[in-house]
This record gives sequence, C-alpha cells and structure tokens, in this order.
Amino acid sequence: MYASLLFVLAAAVEPPKYLLVSAPKGSHVSYIKIPGDGEPVPLIDSGLKSPQGLAVDLKTDTLYVADPDVRKVLAYKLAFANGILMVESGPKVAAQNVEARWVAVDGVGNLFFTDELTNVIQKVPAMDLQAGKTEPKMVYDGATINSVNRPGGVAVDNFHVFWTNKAIGTSVGSVVKGMEEPEKGLAQSQQEVAEIAKNSNKAYGVCLSQNNVYYTNSEKYIYGVKKNGGAIATVSDQFVAPRGCAWDGDGTVFVADKLRNGIYSFPGNMHTLAPAQVTKVASYEDAFGLAVIQSPVSAAWGLSALFVALAL
Repeated sequence: MYASLLFVLAAAVEPPKYLLVSAPKGSHVSYIKIPGDGEPVPLIDSGLKSPQGLAVDLKTDTLYVADPDVRKVLAYKLAFANGILMVESGPKVAAQNVEARWVAVDGVGNLFFTDELTNVIQKVPAMDLQAGKTEPKMVYDGATINSVNRPGGVAVDNFHVFWTNKAIGTSVGSVVKGMEEPEKGLAQSQQEVAEIAKNSNKAYGVCLSQNNVYYTNSEKYIYGVKKNGGAIATVSDQFVAPRGCAWDGDGTVFVADKLRNGIYSFPGNMHTLAPAQVTKVASYEDAFGLAVIQSPVSAAWGLSALFVALAL
C-alpha cells in the first residue's frame, strides 16, 4: 500500500524547469524557476561582457553562452540542489576567436553558432568539446551561399540546422534550413539549403517546437512556420524588440523582449499556426537570450518520497 502511494505521489510531481535568460548590458545570466514566483535569480554575475545567445546540452547539463565582446563561446557545468540551480564549474572555452551572438546544441552535444561578422554558420563537434578542442569547423559559408547573410539566431533538431538572416531576408531567406552535416563536397552548394520563410528583411531569434519554427524580427513580431516551410503565421505583434526564444520541450514557447524588459510565453505546439495569446512570465531588464533546463526526475521523486515518509 505504502509503495503504491509513494509511486502515485512521485509520478504526480513534475521536476521544475528553469528558464535561463541573458542580459547583455548587465553582463549577467539569471534563471527563473517554473512554476515559481517569476523572480529572476542570479546565476552568472561575473566574467561576462555582453552575454547574448544561450543553449543547454540537456545530456550533460552544460550551459553555453555566446559573448561576442570576449570573442568566445563559454561553457558552464550546471547543478541542482534543493530547488536551486547553480554553476558547478566553469567557464571553459568552447569556441574562441569568434564573434558569436547565438548558439545551439543538438542531442549529441554538437555546438552550433553563427558569426555575423564573418558571415558563417560553424560548429564544434561534441568529440572536440570533450577533448578540449576549440577550433570551429565550417558548416555553411556566406562567401559561397547566398542564404547566409549576416546570420542571427540558430536552432537544431539533430538532423537540420535553422538560422535567421539579419539582412535582405526577403531575398535570401528570413529563416533558412540546412543539414547539420552537409554531404561532403556539397557543403557550399546553394542547393543544400532551403529558404523556408522570406517575409522579414531582418530576423533575430529562432527556436523549434516539435513541428514548428518560431522566429522574431527586429520589432513587434514573432512568426511561425512549419519545419518544411509553407504558410507563415503572425503569432503575435505585441512586442517591442523581441530577441531570443526557447521551447520548454513540452507545450510552451518563451520570448525575450529587450525593450519591454520582460519575458513572455505562448502555447507552442500548434497543429495549425495562428495568432496566440501571449502571457507575461517575468520582468527582466534587457532580456535577450533564452534557454530551458529541467531538474532530474530523481530529484522530484526523492522529494515525493520525503513527503510520504513525513506523512507516515
């Protein structure tokens, strides 16, 4: 009986999620616990100059921070303790001599980033990261592919890499999709990529839900399109300067608005893309990059066991 009760209570407790957010002007990264009171908690408050894009390797609980002012992508090992998220170790240099503003990491641990200054999409393979190698490898180069034009946000789904362009997106693609690993010899072929959206000249953040791609422009809008392209939907026009966005792996997409000084959310698993109700999650000055991490199931199970033990 007690074992059954313990199982039911443990199953009912979902581990909390932590929404990570960067503030370039404040040179720090914080987190907001979800569910929670919406109050930001400092996570990294030294060693950064202008942290922008964020990405989390969910297998290793590693946070990657793109800081163009130090010309590096930095890696921090995260840990959970009693409902608190903290930096366990770091930073380590994941990539250097790059002006990366946006980063993404796939399920294997390969790190992708865009460099707007040199007009490229690059990556550091997971094996190189484990070996401490920081030399990036070319994925797509704007010198030979028109669809890389001042690239902005980047997202990956283990098969494809998606990026936005911050210049003439209506001509070269607001959002572009390519293979994570282009065929050898064809990596610089325009035929290797697909321009799945061409409605905005200047796009910033991009994030993926199960079947959808969401992206922000320089002001007001967040749009949605299917991963294979098609009709583009205006999800919301209520922003001022939307930048990063992140999917929580379940049903919610978060959006940072740097001029409204806040973080907002909407339902992300739309079968048919359409305008959505946007809800404010938290106030946060100069909100820019976003990422989501969830504490281990074992931690929530242990908490449930404690409740049962106290009850008995």
